[in-house]
Amino acid sequence: MCGIVAVIGEGVAEGSASLLREMTRTLAHRGPDDSGVHLSGDVGLGSRRLSVIDVEGGRQPIESTDGRLRVIANGEIYNHRELRESLRARGHTFVTGSDSEVVLHLYEEYGDRCVEHLRGMYAFAVADGDRVLLARDPLGIKPLYHARLDDGVLLFASEIKALLRVPGLDGELDPQAFADTLVLGHPAGDHTYFRHIRSVPPGHTMTVSAAGAGAAVPFRTAPDPVGSGEEAAPVSFDEAVDLLIGRLGDAVRSHLVADVEVGLTLSGGLDSAVLATLMRRERGGPFRVYSVADSDGHPDLVQARALATSMGLPHQVSVLDFDTYLQSVPAYLWSAEAPAGLGGLPLYHLAGLVARDLKVCLNGEGADELFGGYTEYLDRGPRARYLATQLPKLRRLAALPSPRAREILDGLSGERPYGDYLERVLADNMRDQLVRLHLEPLDKSSMAVGLEMRVPFMDDSLVRFVTSLPTTYKVDARFGFQKHLLRRAALRLCGGDGPLADSVLRRKIGAPSSGVRLRGRLERLCERSLPDDYRERHEFGFCFDSNLELLVFDLFTEIFVTGRGAYPHGLSLLDFIAERAGRPVASLVPAADVG
Repeated sequence: MCGIVAVIGEGVAEGSASLLREMTRTLAHRGPDDSGVHLSGDVGLGSRRLSVIDVEGGRQPIESTDGRLRVIANGEIYNHRELRESLRARGHTFVTGSDSEVVLHLYEEYGDRCVEHLRGMYAFAVADGDRVLLARDPLGIKPLYHARLDDGVLLFASEIKALLRVPGLDGELDPQAFADTLVLGHPAGDHTYFRHIRSVPPGHTMTVSAAGAGAAVPFRTAPDPVGSGEEAAPVSFDEAVDLLIGRLGDAVRSHLVADVEVGLTLSGGLDSAVLATLMRRERGGPFRVYSVADSDGHPDLVQARALATSMGLPHQVSVLDFDTYLQSVPAYLWSAEAPAGLGGLPLYHLAGLVARDLKVCLNGEGADELFGGYTEYLDRGPRARYLATQLPKLRRLAALPSPRAREILDGLSGERPYGDYLERVLADNMRDQLVRLHLEPLDKSSMAVGLEMRVPFMDDSLVRFVTSLPTTYKVDARFGFQKHLLRRAALRLCGGDGPLADSVLRRKIGAPSSGVRLRGRLERLCERSLPDDYRERHEFGFCFDSNLELLVFDLFTEIFVTGRGAYPHGLSLLDFIAERAGRPVASLVPAADVG
């Protein structure tokens, strides 16, 4: 697990050392254990390392034995041991135990098609002389961004803030991204909130040299031997349950591969309960679990405690208070690199708690998209009504959704039969929404504190199996069943009784991961403290439904436009509110005390 940067341009090695080191230093939080840079000819590479596999020997960049190739990689290759043995049989010699070195030898063997053999979450760059191959994992679990300077130099990095540290890069915001966010809740396609910064699409490679960047090319990984054609075989619902249990077990097993201790975030809901059960079986003993809540008696936290107790798992809990919540907002937005809602803030706080003990933790993210856990899968009305409220804002913004956003909207709002709608929304939610609202925020919140968060439900082989099954196995509108297949598999795992069964059968409220109560207090604080015309006199105020939403946007621009992505040391949310309210901080306290 690392943060990576690359600078590619004619003769960059001669004068880019300080720039490369500054970009690499900006990502120190992603890799607090080690750093490395390499400059040669037209290519500069930088890496910050969080040591998880081959803790002592896997320093990056890793060089091939002939000195021609170098690799920097962010993420984990879960099948690196199997690949290592296969490559050794072909005559390759390894000098480290690092999974990143496997990527180097795969490139030697297969060239740009090396990605087809990988199972994992990753973004990497292989420098082959003055040519660089960049790649991002099929689901977009690990981020990778790029930009081009006016002089033709190309920049790549794991986070946007590393690119913004480059003086020659224009940090102008992208109106198209905000137009798409109005209707989708996130930018579409490869857009970011910055006009001149784009993301490498999930499941794509790019080849880059001083002459320029090639188009992003999609790839598909080879079928996993565990599956051996199962994806294409028609199966009954009961057979699918049995196969799913095996696939889940295999995914968890592979995601536990590490040379350090691995823990689990435990929410009290179905997804993390399934992971806890499978981890307990695989480990044969206890492991550490962590939960966060906005009140000590929250039902989800009560359930998480019951699960941990029943399984004999050491359980650490953080109950967020309002002061801590307020203090965390600037750093959370800095980590998110987006004018995000504050729903992910408690998870950001939880990651800090976990990182005191561990470097690696499993998380249940992605299961709602994969198995159909959202209300919109059963009822398209709420999404249609939301769009109806947003379209007038688009007209005032004088902008249209991008082609990619219009494609998504067509699937969500068209007058099509329910079955067609369900297939479309399940497929679309596994793309942009999954990456922008779930996987990238999870990565950034955890890596902000040097914690690797692994997502077994996003195992490539598991995803291909589940997406090949009929949609009715996941969502059955006749009975109002969501995540039907996963719930049945979980009940079979637990025998239909005990705390796991309770997690399967109840609907998680979600406040431990969203901080609804604390966000409500902050929203009331903003409504009481900020001027009545705060939104009316703001250029983009009409785009937001509350003072808090606009305040978050203003704070985002303060950090990333004014501050160019520098960490917001000393930036207080209360000071920021007071400045915009034109009144002293002390006058805000009584409002903050209103529960």
